[in-house]
Amino acid sequence: MFISRATRHDLSDIEELLRRHDWKVSDLKAGTFFFAREGAVLGCIRFIEVAPQAVIVQDMLVASERRRQGVGEQLMRAAMNSRGGTLYLRCYEDLVPYYERFEFAVAEHDDLPEPVTAFFNDAGPLEGQTHYLKAR
Repeated sequence: MFISRATRHDLSDIEELLRRHDWKVSDLKAGTFFFAREGAVLGCIRFIEVAPQAVIVQDMLVASERRRQGVGEQLMRAAMNSRGGTLYLRCYEDLVPYYERFEFAVAEHDDLPEPVTAFFNDAGPLEGQTHYLKAR
């Protein structure tokens, strides 16, 4: 398995992974994707810089048949090591412990920088209880 920053040539394979898992596919040219590949794309994560040094972690997905095999962990660590700045994400409550392994901590919505809250507001609400997390 290798992990790399995606080029425009990789986007169709990433889109196929997202669609196969019924993921909402938005503008794939926004932000920077990182992906894990072993023949086919096994997982991906997108970082979107919304302001200098403020980066949203978006679209993290590992193929269902490869979950719980360390793909997501390797992908997250490689992506985090490639980018500076403060990272922000929102997730469901049951995923908070997963992201805490990468030193993310729960952040209050009102304490997020305006470009980050604007991004999440534009993306629309998630169903159920969500948490905002921050790292670095």
